[in-house]
Amino acid sequence: MAKKTYIYVTGGKGGIGKSTIAQAITDYKAETGRVLLVDTDPTNADSSASYKDGKDANVRAIRENIRSEDSSGQIDSSGLINTLNLAEGEDVETIIIDAPAGDSTLLSNAGEIITSACKQAGIKSVFVWLVDSNDRTPVNALHASWDAIKDADQILLVKNFRKGNNFEFFDGSAAMEKIRAAKNVQIIELPKIASRIEEHLRIERMTLKEIATKTPLGNRVEGARLRAELHNTLKTAGL
Repeated sequence: MAKKTYIYVTGGKGGIGKSTIAQAITDYKAETGRVLLVDTDPTNADSSASYKDGKDANVRAIRENIRSEDSSGQIDSSGLINTLNLAEGEDVETIIIDAPAGDSTLLSNAGEIITSACKQAGIKSVFVWLVDSNDRTPVNALHASWDAIKDADQILLVKNFRKGNNFEFFDGSAAMEKIRAAKNVQIIELPKIASRIEEHLRIERMTLKEIATKTPLGNRVEGARLRAELHNTLKTAGL
């Protein structure tokens, strides 16, 4: 079996597009190997719902709770650790974690466990961190978590253009300058997705592959174009 890859998709807040990019990565990696998709959103299981009932033979989607507190009120990292156990034990090439909202404290406390465990097991560790247009929250969360995740094999910072193209705070932040310059960091772009394609993804819970092959003609063409663009971006990034 080829070297496994553990991909943790986050952004430090809800509604930033984690499920969308997690689905895009799942769709891309499932073209060449088996994928375990772990959906950790306690309320909106968008990514796992898209792959339920064995919709794609190369994808197994499950739900896990990885963000919780112990009896003393401290962040409990046992759920996160369990995803690493799954990564080692599952007969798949890629493990994708669609992280919960507000997980920056969890990562600050336990992110180093991911990089250390993956290194020990010979698994490639990847963090995919989304940032929104003109939004300080994901940037601040990344800065707070940086020391815990900085030793990952690869860190992809994803500019999500869904709300606009003003990334002045991200591009000009002094705190981000050092992070952007790190050798294991790359910046990629998630293009704005048309509302009709978003409806297929979020409401109808379709995969990108289904949108590109099973929707009305105009949507199929647009879905196929988006899918190809996402695949090319991820391939160029070395994912």
